[in-house]
Amino acid sequence: MGGRIGAGRARVASGDWVHGTLDALPAPAAPAAVAWEFSLGALVCRHPKVPAITARPLRLLDGLGAVRFGPETVGFDGEDIPWEKVIRLTLHDAFASMTTAALDTEVDRIRDVLPPLPGRKWAVTKVVEGLLTVVLASLEQADDRRLDSAEVACEITYRGLLGREKTLRASLFATALLARQTAVADSLVATARAHGVEVIAAVPEGGTGDAAAAERIRVLRARTDGVSAKLRAQREQAAEIAPPVEPTAAAGSAPNATPAPASRTAGPHGAAHPSDATDPTDPFAC
Repeated sequence: MGGRIGAGRARVASGDWVHGTLDALPAPAAPAAVAWEFSLGALVCRHPKVPAITARPLRLLDGLGAVRFGPETVGFDGEDIPWEKVIRLTLHDAFASMTTAALDTEVDRIRDVLPPLPGRKWAVTKVVEGLLTVVLASLEQADDRRLDSAEVACEITYRGLLGREKTLRASLFATALLARQTAVADSLVATARAHGVEVIAAVPEGGTGDAAAAERIRVLRARTDGVSAKLRAQREQAAEIAPPVEPTAAAGSAPNATPAPASRTAGPHGAAHPSDATDPTDPFAC
C-alpha cells in the first residue's frame, strides 16, 4: 500500500498529470462540428491537488494560452474571430518559437497575472510546470517527425475594423499544444478549409538542405535540454512548497452542513468555462 501511494505521488510530481490530461482530451472532428477549447488554466485545474478556491482565478491564464475553434469562430488566447472575417491561416514551424527566452517571458507573465490568493506560490509552480511539460513534450516529439512536417496553424489573418487586415499569433502554450495534439491541429486546418479559408505555409527560415537540417536538429536538441533543465528546477522548487489545503467548512458553520453549490460563470458565447465542470470523467473538469 505504501509503495502504491509513493508511486502515485511520484507520478503527480513528475508531470504525468499533464500528459494524462492531454491524452484524455477528446479529439475534435475534422472539420469541427462543435466548439473545441482548451487552455493553460483548464490544464492546471486538472491537477489533483488544485483546490476550488484556486481554480477560478486560474481562468485569468486563458489570455496567456488557449485554443478555441468550432463551426462559428476561431481564436487564440481569449480572442474569438468569426470565420467569415478570417482571411487565411498560416502554418509556422512550431518549434522556432519554443526558445528558452520565450519561456522566461511566459513565466514572468504568469507570475504577473495570478493575483494574491491562498496557495498562490504553489499554484504558480504548477502552472509553470504545466507550460514547461507541454513545451518539452512538443520538442521531444519533434525528434520523431520529419523536419518538414512540424508546422501548425498558429497565425490567423482576419479583417478588423474598416476592413483592415490584422494578425493574431498564438501564444507559446497554444502553439506547443497544437504541436503535441496533432489531431487538434489537423481539425483546425480542416475546419478552416471547410469555411473556405485559405491555409498557407510561411516561408521557412534557415534555408534548406542537409546542413540546414543538421543545424535544426542541433538547435532542437539544445532547446530540449534547456527546457528539461528548467523543468527539473521547477519540480525541485515545487517539492519544497506544501500544496494548499482547501478549507472544509467556514468558521462557525455546522460540522455536517452541506456547502452551497458554487455559481457557474459563463464563458465566451454563454458557454460554461472548462474550470466550472464538475464531472470527474470530463477532461475539462477541475
